[in-house]
Amino acid sequence: MRTFFRHTAVLLALSAGTAEAAYPTKVMSALEDDKRLPDIQVGVGYDFSSKSAQITREWVQVDNAGNRSAIDVAELDYAELVHRLNMEVRVGLFRDLELHIYAPVVLSDTSEIGFSEGVAGRSTIFGSANANDPNFAMGDNYRFPITQVPAKRSRSGFGDMTFGLSWSPLNDAKDEAYPTITLTGDITAPTGTWRDPQDQDAASGNGSGGVGLGQTIFDLSIGASRRMLKGVPALDPYMVFGATIPVATKVPEQLEMTPPPSGRFIVGTEVVFHDDPEERVRYSIDVSFALKYIGIGRTYSELSDYLPDFNQKKVTDPSGVGRDSVNYDDYADPANYDARVMGNCLGVDPNSGVTLLPGVPCGELNQVDEHMRMTGAITVHLQPSKYFLLRAGAALGFTTNHLITAEKVGTDTDPADANNMACAGGCVGRVNAVNSAGVDERSVHYDPRYDTPGRRFRAEDILNLMLFLTANLTF
Repeated sequence: MRTFFRHTAVLLALSAGTAEAAYPTKVMSALEDDKRLPDIQVGVGYDFSSKSAQITREWVQVDNAGNRSAIDVAELDYAELVHRLNMEVRVGLFRDLELHIYAPVVLSDTSEIGFSEGVAGRSTIFGSANANDPNFAMGDNYRFPITQVPAKRSRSGFGDMTFGLSWSPLNDAKDEAYPTITLTGDITAPTGTWRDPQDQDAASGNGSGGVGLGQTIFDLSIGASRRMLKGVPALDPYMVFGATIPVATKVPEQLEMTPPPSGRFIVGTEVVFHDDPEERVRYSIDVSFALKYIGIGRTYSELSDYLPDFNQKKVTDPSGVGRDSVNYDDYADPANYDARVMGNCLGVDPNSGVTLLPGVPCGELNQVDEHMRMTGAITVHLQPSKYFLLRAGAALGFTTNHLITAEKVGTDTDPADANNMACAGGCVGRVNAVNSAGVDERSVHYDPRYDTPGRRFRAEDILNLMLFLTANLTF
């Protein structure tokens, strides 16, 4: 890694010719000696993205000798397809200071789950004795169906807009002694209709479910680029470091959303084949690699549209006092679910013909574990004149395997000297429905069926593909 950064620094320090910066570090400008009017660029683009993953589940099994072991079993195949229209405006405000606004319109966002090959009839989720067994008694009863399979969700609409400033205090096109350094600060506002996991419009298949993330996202980045060599062909290597801090807005905050922060590193180079700075004619290919870290958070997962919102705090004994154990009948009772709208999450049991959880919709944010995404991209830049730029490219990404249902059972708040006799099973070091102070320590978001270690869901073999095309006019 040290060698990589040393070589990169040497590349950035090589002498350069007067030319535009690499696209990721380029900014619009105004009020220059030869530019009394601001640069204005408007663009419209289309992108298509697909995501596929296999959903596995930890599953405790008992052999003939009574020995228990936990293995990851294949359960579901997940697929998501998104078609998006992107509009952008970039305006030079001052010398190398740019204002930009991005507005996405999601034409279609469709996801679906189905059984993995060979799983139907043996699933631990739906449609088999493994998923529906009232007599199963290994601890809390996990064998109540979780969600209907197969299932599909469809969304569309205006998305969340981004407003930001970019400034290049150093520009190698003006001073060959320095690389171009670009600082960017963006705010993504929750302008789109919130992507409510319980949105019945998404479940109905009419494609009108909300697409907004329900977050205000603060994004800061710093980029550096430097044209190598004079003339063409030439290389214009660049690096970008960035971080995002999302904050849930009021509606998702009621569900205790804690969106994860993230950080990214992008390294790439433009290979410039033709460049005429005076006429602003430029043809190049951009090759890049990005590494993104996503932290732990209670947020959207591959299954957040499909899991019912069970609330263990609603499980009580006949006297109305909360109890620690959860059984099959508790899952079957719609009163133990947080349903903000009417729905029918599980549909009809294919074996018994009984409607399961009538009136209870699917939809639950999940505690998603940290993970990383690695993406390679190639982009073609075609700029036949100073007024027009066409960009087209493709990106392929892989995401590390990670848990997508990892909610804690709750938080033990008993002091070390608490009277252990006041709680069934002890107070200290244990989460209780009634602790030593009479407080319910359980989490309202924990579902024993899929948040308990040995029953959790994991996303694996995650593949992301994107194709995009953007046309820009500059005035």
